[in-house]
Amino acid sequence: MGKTATSSVPTVLMIEDHDDTACLVRFILERNGYAVRHAPDGKNAKRLTESSEPPDLVLLDISLPSLSGFEVLRAIRSTPTWEQIPVVMLTANGRPESMAEASTLGATEYLKKPFTPEHLLRTVASFMSKPSTQPGPEVAPSHCNAVRD
Repeated sequence: MGKTATSSVPTVLMIEDHDDTACLVRFILERNGYAVRHAPDGKNAKRLTESSEPPDLVLLDISLPSLSGFEVLRAIRSTPTWEQIPVVMLTANGRPESMAEASTLGATEYLKKPFTPEHLLRTVASFMSKPSTQPGPEVAPSHCNAVRD
């Protein structure tokens, strides 16, 4: 889907403004063999939809600085190379109207925070191929804040 022909590692774009959550998600996914790119706000995420190759999956928070997750989702669904990419809303916003809006805008799944690592991995794996059995690189929690794409 979004990965290049030479890449064998499934790629996740995580759009998340809270460093603790971003660190945790990156650790869980990389430890299980996924490559993770991180956009810390809506503006950077929208820029990525306009200028980079699509990932295999997007994890998207609703409450973001500069542009909301809904605005980013609109941008993803209106960009031809990105429009078919699965988008999992990963948010603490469990309001029925927010869930309905996400669905209307084309979200593929809605995963509420807090989440368990197992639930996150099951959700991600249900939308793309599983990575090789080789675990990803170790990511020390103390270094997570410095790791951004």
